[in-house]
Amino acid sequence: MNEEPLENALKQLQTKYSEFPFAINVQSLADRHYDYRKVLNVGQAFHDSFAPVAQLNPLPSVLKRVDIEEPCRPHRHFRKEDIHADYVGNFIEPNQNIDRAITLMIDRQNGLCSYINISLPYAVSENDEDQLFEEVKFLQPYFRNAFQLALQRRMREAVAPTKALGKFWLEQMPFSALVVDENSSVQVMNGRAEKLLSKHTNLQLGRYMRLSAKAVDEASALESAVRQSIYTHTLPSPVIIRNEFGPNTLVFIQPIETQKDAPDYLSHFLARPKYCLLMVFDPTDFAEVPDKMISHLLNLTPKETEVVKALTNGASTRDAAEQLGISYNTARNHIANVSRRLDVGSQTEIVRLVMTTLSRYPWQT
Repeated sequence: MNEEPLENALKQLQTKYSEFPFAINVQSLADRHYDYRKVLNVGQAFHDSFAPVAQLNPLPSVLKRVDIEEPCRPHRHFRKEDIHADYVGNFIEPNQNIDRAITLMIDRQNGLCSYINISLPYAVSENDEDQLFEEVKFLQPYFRNAFQLALQRRMREAVAPTKALGKFWLEQMPFSALVVDENSSVQVMNGRAEKLLSKHTNLQLGRYMRLSAKAVDEASALESAVRQSIYTHTLPSPVIIRNEFGPNTLVFIQPIETQKDAPDYLSHFLARPKYCLLMVFDPTDFAEVPDKMISHLLNLTPKETEVVKALTNGASTRDAAEQLGISYNTARNHIANVSRRLDVGSQTEIVRLVMTTLSRYPWQT
């Protein structure tokens, strides 16, 4: 397989029928926009005559409903008099009256269709048309395999550097970080995450390197947050992994965008890799930082520092108030002041900023 799988697959047929235009298309069937179009065996005049009337092409309306498993003859699905007069006069008639075609469907999903359209000039006999149709029908599995193999290759090429590059960047993070797929299976993680998960009492790696929590409700919450991040491309609330004998662990989750380098006719069909980044903050993962140091680094008052530390241990605002012996409204006021001072918009961002700061200190050995 190389950069032009469909073009190479067509080569023998294209050469045999050198007078027929062979068009490789990726097209939206909703608005008829071409995401990719390449026509073989034609000159510039063909393109110049087609471009102004492309939106009048009756083919997309046929491709919405025909069986993808079989080649079709679209001219049998509509009457010639139903074709727009401008399309006939400006394109069909100037190009040897190409009023018939054989269309080979390659893929069709979410309103996007990849297909090969072979145009037949008016002078082509019915016998020649039938012969070409049978050849296309016989070769259809080969064309579709060429396309799917190219997609698979591109997906592998996209994922491999993602993992290699991901490993490099994860190692630069001063906290435990890992990339998981939609099933919470770990794709890559940094050394800190490996060390943390090897000794964590409430987070575990199961079969197929699947990350989960030991408590059923927390395992469900973690799985749900991962899927929310991937499928809605939003930041879910951090997942709290409770620790009966010490501070809680917080798992922050965010989606990952990946860029794939692929030819245009393939890139529109490449599924976006379904990964997200997990940042695991466990207070036992690093050395205890004195309250005075936290106050100094983040410019917080002593009371604000106490509230923030409670939040980083997984406490809610109400829990923090109870732990510190202050009213709920006082705790809320402290959090509002911290948000304003740190220029962050949510309690989640406060915790993330504080935990990132703490994680930069040397680990316990």
